[in-house]
Amino acid sequence: MAAGLCPAAAFCAGLGTTLDRARFPAELLIVQGDLQRLTFSDRLSSDERLGLEGRIGSALGGLEWLALEHEALSQSTVSRDALQGLQESWSARDLSSALEWVSGLTWDHALNARIFSPERATPDDVQRVREIDARLCQGCHVDSVGTEKRLPAYRLQKMGKMISAGEFLARLLSGVRGTADTALANPLSLGDIRGFMKFYRESPAD
Repeated sequence: MAAGLCPAAAFCAGLGTTLDRARFPAELLIVQGDLQRLTFSDRLSSDERLGLEGRIGSALGGLEWLALEHEALSQSTVSRDALQGLQESWSARDLSSALEWVSGLTWDHALNARIFSPERATPDDVQRVREIDARLCQGCHVDSVGTEKRLPAYRLQKMGKMISAGEFLARLLSGVRGTADTALANPLSLGDIRGFMKFYRESPAD
């Protein structure tokens, strides 16, 4: 899965056009994070590295479509030179150049994190996501960095503190999937996202 989070069947309002507007900036943050781990982490297993490479390649394959959607929704322009530079750098496995290109794109098309701020989470939001986590998330998210898996599901409390708040938010937005009843769309509500950001970023890592 593009964002490295396993499917969750949570039945709630969903994010609607809020998610549509966030999709391209979120995908850029995820690619940036994956490139950073490939470039700088010495703790990854060979399988994890292969999984990251596959996930980056898959993400880049859909980036042009996401850019078109983003332009239509935000009335902004995405640099095709930057997209091409990112693609070409990745094809050549020039990780530093690819990271430079994607970092420039994330700067130009920043994810609007304010509306998802954990400071806006209510006590009910946090209690609801605590229950979702116990019922749906903990069964899959059991892995640690260095595991011999191509697409490990890392422990979310640890993951929430290992990576930036922006990247973690991006993975919540892009990585959670619903059921066939929701056409596999992210079923989480705005309150759920805020609650998860507060719960995972502030709770003690196990």
